[in-house]
Amino acid sequence: MAEAKLVKPGIVVNWLKGDPIENRANQWLEWDGSWDLDAAWLGVPFDGAGTVRSGSRHAPDAVRGAFPWYTSYTTSDRMVMDDLKVADIGDVHCIVTDMKTSYDNISATTQFLREKGIAMATLGGDNSVSYPIMRGLCRGAPGKTLAIIHFDAHHDFRESHYGAMSSGVPYRLLLEEFPDQVKGECMTQIGISDFCNNPTLHAYADKKGVEVISNVETWERGIRDVMNTALERARGADMLFVSIDVDGIDQAWAPGTAAPNPFGLDGRDVAMAVRWAAQEANCVGMDITELSPPTDHQGMTANWAAIVYMNFFCGLAKRKLG
Repeated sequence: MAEAKLVKPGIVVNWLKGDPIENRANQWLEWDGSWDLDAAWLGVPFDGAGTVRSGSRHAPDAVRGAFPWYTSYTTSDRMVMDDLKVADIGDVHCIVTDMKTSYDNISATTQFLREKGIAMATLGGDNSVSYPIMRGLCRGAPGKTLAIIHFDAHHDFRESHYGAMSSGVPYRLLLEEFPDQVKGECMTQIGISDFCNNPTLHAYADKKGVEVISNVETWERGIRDVMNTALERARGADMLFVSIDVDGIDQAWAPGTAAPNPFGLDGRDVAMAVRWAAQEANCVGMDITELSPPTDHQGMTANWAAIVYMNFFCGLAKRKLG
């Protein structure tokens, strides 16, 4: 059994717990230390592999500060999610100047959660942390295959960045290091943006059997149709993980990121896509990366991310109810 490498949250949000008749999300997520959980919310505050603007290591506490605005009740379904056992278990112990130790701690923690059968909602950190997050998943479920639905403006299939690890390489690493588990034919990239990529990386996606659905195609087809394609491909794997780089979202929704995108996806579309994915029987987790509070505007991006996590929990709660 792997060991979780955790530290307490940098902040504990208790300034708003609401009226006694409602359950604010920050109150709902308070952890009593038990591992009897359906899902865990986990901060991954490492941005030592970012290649442009840094600051995403501050994202976990920014989103913690946004959770009090929301409750555990879904108006559209008239469902209270309190029966879903979920908790903010803190942050992975990361050291911004020590990439190897940070990655090892991340993988050990996600392996621990997978071995316990706990779904994970993780928040980076730069996009490089998607690699150790899913590396831990693979280690925690040997012999099981992993599908990825990846929302991003970029492929992130680089071999390196001037010879070094970076936020642009995580998905290539997963495909190359775990060829028996991470299958290209079960991976779909959504929102890959015009004017942000190059043909070499697109050709690599084709070679590996990855389905690439651009930002323009997503806008033309609509998110429901695009997700139907992605989920059908993902059903061929034992596990499904949803990975979101904030720069795949339009900057009108998510300005707080390393590479703001004026040609990105609709924030509501991505939130609903996460809800649908979480209802799938094989969905074991998600991440959001590249949320940079120092470049955010009045907490807009943190608020959006908190809503995405609430939609993920909604999907899990609906699945639990059957």
